[in-house]
Amino acid sequence: MAPSANHPEPEPEYVVVFAGKGTIKREILTGSRAKPTFSTIPQVDFSKIDSPSLSDRQAIAKEVGAAFRDSGFLYAANHGISQSLQDGLYRVIKEFFAMPLEEKMKVHINKSASIKGYEALLETKLDATTRGDLKEAFNIGDDPYDPEQNVPSNFDISSYPKNGNQWPTALPEFRTLMYKYNTAVLSFSKKLMRIIALALDLPETYFDHMAAFPMSGLRALHYPSQEIANDIGIGAHADYSWFTLVNQLSPTPALEVLNHNGQWISAPPIPGTLVVNVGDFLEMATNNEFVSTVHRVVNKTGEERYSIPYFFSPSKDVMIETVPTCVKEDGVKMKPILAGDWQQERLLRARYKHPSSIAARAKGEI
Repeated sequence: MAPSANHPEPEPEYVVVFAGKGTIKREILTGSRAKPTFSTIPQVDFSKIDSPSLSDRQAIAKEVGAAFRDSGFLYAANHGISQSLQDGLYRVIKEFFAMPLEEKMKVHINKSASIKGYEALLETKLDATTRGDLKEAFNIGDDPYDPEQNVPSNFDISSYPKNGNQWPTALPEFRTLMYKYNTAVLSFSKKLMRIIALALDLPETYFDHMAAFPMSGLRALHYPSQEIANDIGIGAHADYSWFTLVNQLSPTPALEVLNHNGQWISAPPIPGTLVVNVGDFLEMATNNEFVSTVHRVVNKTGEERYSIPYFFSPSKDVMIETVPTCVKEDGVKMKPILAGDWQQERLLRARYKHPSSIAARAKGEI
């Protein structure tokens, strides 16, 4: 029925979310007004990522490119990270979060200059309409003082604070397994970078220089079930990474992805896969050809949920600029940005209670 005086057009409804690009207000479209968009997340088989055949790797790249242009998300099957390592990691993460709060607070992020360590429930708030993100986390990242990161002897570490990563002394196996997993997921990430280069019709090694000492971050997460109506695990946001690899360790479905019609699409755990999503760095470098899609975590299952995302970003001295194959016909390209500056600004904005963030706001730097 067409709108009339007796049947006026209904007022539009919107989803309003926070992302690195600013506040996003997306109209909810249904019926004849709906746009063509994704309703599921595709799965890509990476079993031939190490194939000596270029055509095999190009076939993977074609699927990756299609997923990143459409939804910005995919499930990576046959990624090569051993199940026994994942099982051990799952066990020790649960052990860490089960520790008494006072023990976890010994490695609180406020004790780290680079915002690494433990975050308690409700400590971040990506959705201003809630009381905060109902999750607790433990973060590690690029830190040349940790011997497990194998920094080259000629690497300049002068710009890195010495009080970076922190580790719980009461659970030494936690550090061991976190670093074993970090090594495995970094290895897959470097291979994925080459697949992405092929997907963009670039030389396969085009992005290799970005991984000299990447700004990677590994984040163990624990979500209790949400018992309050407007609670949320993590508010809607887009990642500021190059890409993110999420291992949904527990079978609890809670991850949701926003499509172009303003609908939340579930991305439930699929055994043996990682969820891979485009981050803001990659979206910018591709001139918005690949999509850094908004997502959130809503855990209404009544069960505990554990996951561990790995955020892969370029080395901090890398200049992010439009790749040659993504320059528009009119010559429009993104304004180049230094990777380290962008990531630091986003990190401080997200951790608004951290002393470094408070100081940066006072100076008008963020």
